Parts: sequence; structure tokens; C-alpha cells
Amino acid sequence: MSQAERNDCELTGAIHTLERPRLTPAGVPTRKLWLEHRSRQQEDGAAREVQARIGVVLTGETLIALSNQLQEGDRIRVRGFLARAGFKGEARDRLHLHAEQLECL
Repeated sequence: MSQAERNDCELTGAIHTLERPRLTPAGVPTRKLWLEHRSRQQEDGAAREVQARIGVVLTGETLIALSNQLQEGDRIRVRGFLARAGFKGEARDRLHLHAEQLECL
């Protein structure tokens, strides 16, 4: 019997860009923001400066309502799962973090 695959991610950072809310074709509220993450990590015993910008997808009324209180530059913690940004072209090779929890820091 094989174990279930895991896909858990937690990041903190500052909101770089906060896009407008919209509705999916199915009528589900969604919004995307871009999270700028910076940290110092240990890699093979050496300190490494890490910088990354990742798209965060917020889906559902609860997360959208919370995001309405946010502004660019605000620091947040996001927990969720990683998924492809899309299925065509370069989007197949990019990842977005799909938020399940969002917390202001």
C-alpha cells in the first residue's frame, strides 16, 4: 500500500501586488496576489539568502473578504498547496500557492 502524496506549503512575506477580485466562470469568487518572500536558510551547512515571488490564489468568500482588508506592502502568512499556474505554454512550469489559510502579521 502506498502513502498518500503530500502537498503542504507555508510562506510569509509582503504583498507585492494585489489584483482585483473576480468571479470564475463557475461563479466562484477568486483573487490573486503576489507574495514577496525573503529569508535566510541553511543549505548544506551554509547560510543562504532566499528571495522568491509567488502567485497566491485566494478562492471563496471567506478569503476574499479577508483580502479586502489587505494592502500592498502588508506582511502575511499563507498556508495552502502548490499547483500549476495553468496548462498551456510557460504556465505549465510555474507554480501558484492556493491559499487555505491567510493571516495578517
